[in-house]
Amino acid sequence: MVAVEQVLMLNAVRMRAAQVADLVRSGGWRSLFKEVLFFKRTAIVVEKDLAELTERPKPLASAKLKLVEIDKDMLSSGIYCFAVNSRYLKALNYLKHGCGGYALARDNVVVGDTWHYVSEGADDPRGLHEDLQRFGFRNWSKEYVYTFDIFVAPAERKGGISAAFQNSAMLALRSKGYTKAYGFYWADNIPAQWCTRVTNKWKEVRAFSVSRCLMFKRAVPHRKDHAGPAKEPSWLKNIPIGEKKGI
Repeated sequence: MVAVEQVLMLNAVRMRAAQVADLVRSGGWRSLFKEVLFFKRTAIVVEKDLAELTERPKPLASAKLKLVEIDKDMLSSGIYCFAVNSRYLKALNYLKHGCGGYALARDNVVVGDTWHYVSEGADDPRGLHEDLQRFGFRNWSKEYVYTFDIFVAPAERKGGISAAFQNSAMLALRSKGYTKAYGFYWADNIPAQWCTRVTNKWKEVRAFSVSRCLMFKRAVPHRKDHAGPAKEPSWLKNIPIGEKKGI
């Protein structure tokens, strides 16, 4: 048991180190500090009625890309390799925490991935994903799914690939019986805003002001006259939650 825990801890350390290396390599040290130290960064919580989805296979087919479900068998098969090593380590970590995922692959090389978490319908927020708790969700439905951390390799971010990947993953989740998806993006991430709100038509639920110091985060709802719908959803309470980030 101790040996297993040591392996899991080592994998977590390797994942963090690979993430740091990737961030510094792609955007310099400034990009790293932007991710781990910030004050009052705006997060936009969004939702998508999965019944509204329509199939758009052309962008992925034209780029010879396909959607593949990520599970333990897929990762252990040796058939697929990740173009970005830190994403492989993240996949191991997410699966360990009960998350599900989809990969964007070409010729058995994974060039993108996106993740989701399913909570059993309950009134106890402790059973929800930490992001949902932080954003004030107080209950859930077994037909809802929380989606997060969509990534597409920089070389593939063209021709509407990211939006088509997100749409295809949501279609796959709908086929499993889920009716609504939730997620969030940072307001200063223009590509994410374009992909989620403009192209795929997700609806804004509310905006939050988030501060982070290394592994600790705190989220506070924006005032209603700054952002959010006219009527606050029943699951959202004006209670800021600060807690340690787990995954």
